[in-house]
Amino acid sequence: MIEVEVKAKANPIIKKKLEFIGAQKIRTEKQEDIYFNAPHKDFKVTDEALRIRKTPTKTLLTYKGPKIDEKSKTRQEIETEIPNPQKMTKILECLGFKKAYKVVKEREIYQLDDFTVTIDNVKGLGTYIEIEKDIKENEDYDETLQKIFKIYKKLGIRKGFQRKSYLELLLE
Repeated sequence: MIEVEVKAKANPIIKKKLEFIGAQKIRTEKQEDIYFNAPHKDFKVTDEALRIRKTPTKTLLTYKGPKIDEKSKTRQEIETEIPNPQKMTKILECLGFKKAYKVVKEREIYQLDDFTVTIDNVKGLGTYIEIEKDIKENEDYDETLQKIFKIYKKLGIRKGFQRKSYLELLLE
């Protein structure tokens, strides 16, 4: 799967604009992401990520590959639910992976057609909006990316896009 995603800094009025263009709020949840670094390579250098994400309803192990373009956060994403995060953490640590950082956020999740839109209030960073859609690995992502930028245009956002992850921004 390829996650086509574009992120931008947001202000509080963005929620009203989302509702105005037809986005439906799905839920709000607290997310806690624990990032790991590999023993055999530095994910900061390779632009990859490995994390365990805890939400109120499930815990996920996610690998994200390097970004594949210069204007978005589009990248391969492989994700699976894990029933026991403590044991998964222990397995990773036994394999030499080290906990790198924790990212905590309140996330408001919206649906707009076949796009997921999130408003994230990230501890230590502020508020961001992300618009994303998952596509198959053999699909051309450029059309999806153009649609995402059209949504941003409807929201009145034409600049301030951010390719860095929350982890990268927090480490700056």
